[in-house]
Amino acid sequence: MTKQMTKIATMIILAISFLTSAAAQSQTNDDSAQIVSLTGTETAQGTFEPMTNMFYGNTFVLNSLNGSEELETRYFTTSLDYSSAPYCTEVRCEVNSHFSVTGGSWSLVVFRNNAYAGTLYGRVSGGTINVMNNHQGEPNYRKMQVNLKATGGLGRFAERGSANVRGVFEAVTDARSNQTTGSLNFTFGL
Repeated sequence: MTKQMTKIATMIILAISFLTSAAAQSQTNDDSAQIVSLTGTETAQGTFEPMTNMFYGNTFVLNSLNGSEELETRYFTTSLDYSSAPYCTEVRCEVNSHFSVTGGSWSLVVFRNNAYAGTLYGRVSGGTINVMNNHQGEPNYRKMQVNLKATGGLGRFAERGSANVRGVFEAVTDARSNQTTGSLNFTFGL
């Protein structure tokens, strides 16, 4: 019963994330913006540095197969740095439930018709990670929203890398299996 409730909660969170991404996409001025669905895994939880109260290198590797006319595969990798300090409001502090993403890096490699098309890469410019616990108080899943800024590109993205290209990565990670599903939304079509 707990596993079913977990799956239902995860699906609800994903649906809300996709709707949020769709709303953000409809507000952009570029009609070519596109949402990419991704699946993958958290490959490293990061290294904790007690002097700075930070986690460095929380890494995810995800991919997406596009079922349109041309076969397109996208590989997205991101490494996040985030603060482990308690999140405080005027009313209370919540320890280990809300984390601020402070930096990191990312890359997106695209293949079309089994041939390399290009790479877009950049830095993480902020975001949040929220940990959702089960009834026993154990971490159940993590929901994240991360802001991306392109700093360079290769192949078909060579000119995009130097432009003002921004994106949002939203994902949900199962705390037990590290399986991650999410979406990637840039201000231009991939």
